Amino acid sequence: MAKTIYHVSKRDNDGREWKVFIQGSDKVIKLFQTQKEALEYAKHLALTKEGTVMLHGLDGKIRKY
Repeated sequence: MAKTIYHVSKRDNDGREWKVFIQGSDKVIKLFQTQKEALEYAKHLALTKEGTVMLHGLDGKIRKY
């Protein structure tokens, strides 16, 4: 079974919040005020569900965390 990939990126419509979503889905799992909060939440999901996390910078490109 393929691992679930959780993405953390800025919200598209207003860019004020950070979102966590699953790759291949348009549905946002949860919104956060900071990138740090969103990243910690995504890491927790990845650990409990055996997935991975992809962090997007302000420019939308994948970056290290």
